[in-house]
Amino acid sequence: MAAFDDLLGGDVEPIEALDAEHLGDLLGVSGRTVRDLAKRGILSKSGNGFPARESARAYCAHLRAQAAGRGGSVNLTQERVRVAREQADSLALKNAIARGEMLSAREVERAWSSVLRDVRSAMLALPSRIQQRLPHLSKDDVSGIDLEVRAALEEASNGL
Repeated sequence: MAAFDDLLGGDVEPIEALDAEHLGDLLGVSGRTVRDLAKRGILSKSGNGFPARESARAYCAHLRAQAAGRGGSVNLTQERVRVAREQADSLALKNAIARGEMLSAREVERAWSSVLRDVRSAMLALPSRIQQRLPHLSKDDVSGIDLEVRAALEEASNGL
């Protein structure tokens, strides 16, 4: 593998350190980006500037880490995709509600509570209705039916 300094032109003297602007030019970024990378600890400054070889390697390692999803900073593309998905899901949910394909959990709970209250009332009314239809039953018979209906309701409520 050719030495970094050889890649710069063969008979050029080795570059020891560069200021932020010159390193940025070499890396294809602005001097401001170089200073930002230094603040974030990706590039390190030594003496009178940034060591060219070490800085280039550190910057390439940083780019590889970002491409592999290991970068410390949030991947903007991934975040945009996540936001787009959330917006699409939200719109699909709103459309389903508007078409009447979905109901809120509160509405469903309220409706089922009403139905179950009506069922409970009808079941508790059974013993007196049975007594009216079958007048030959004793009060003990009707009381036994009442106890069984209440026990069944209690058992059903414990299953919920």
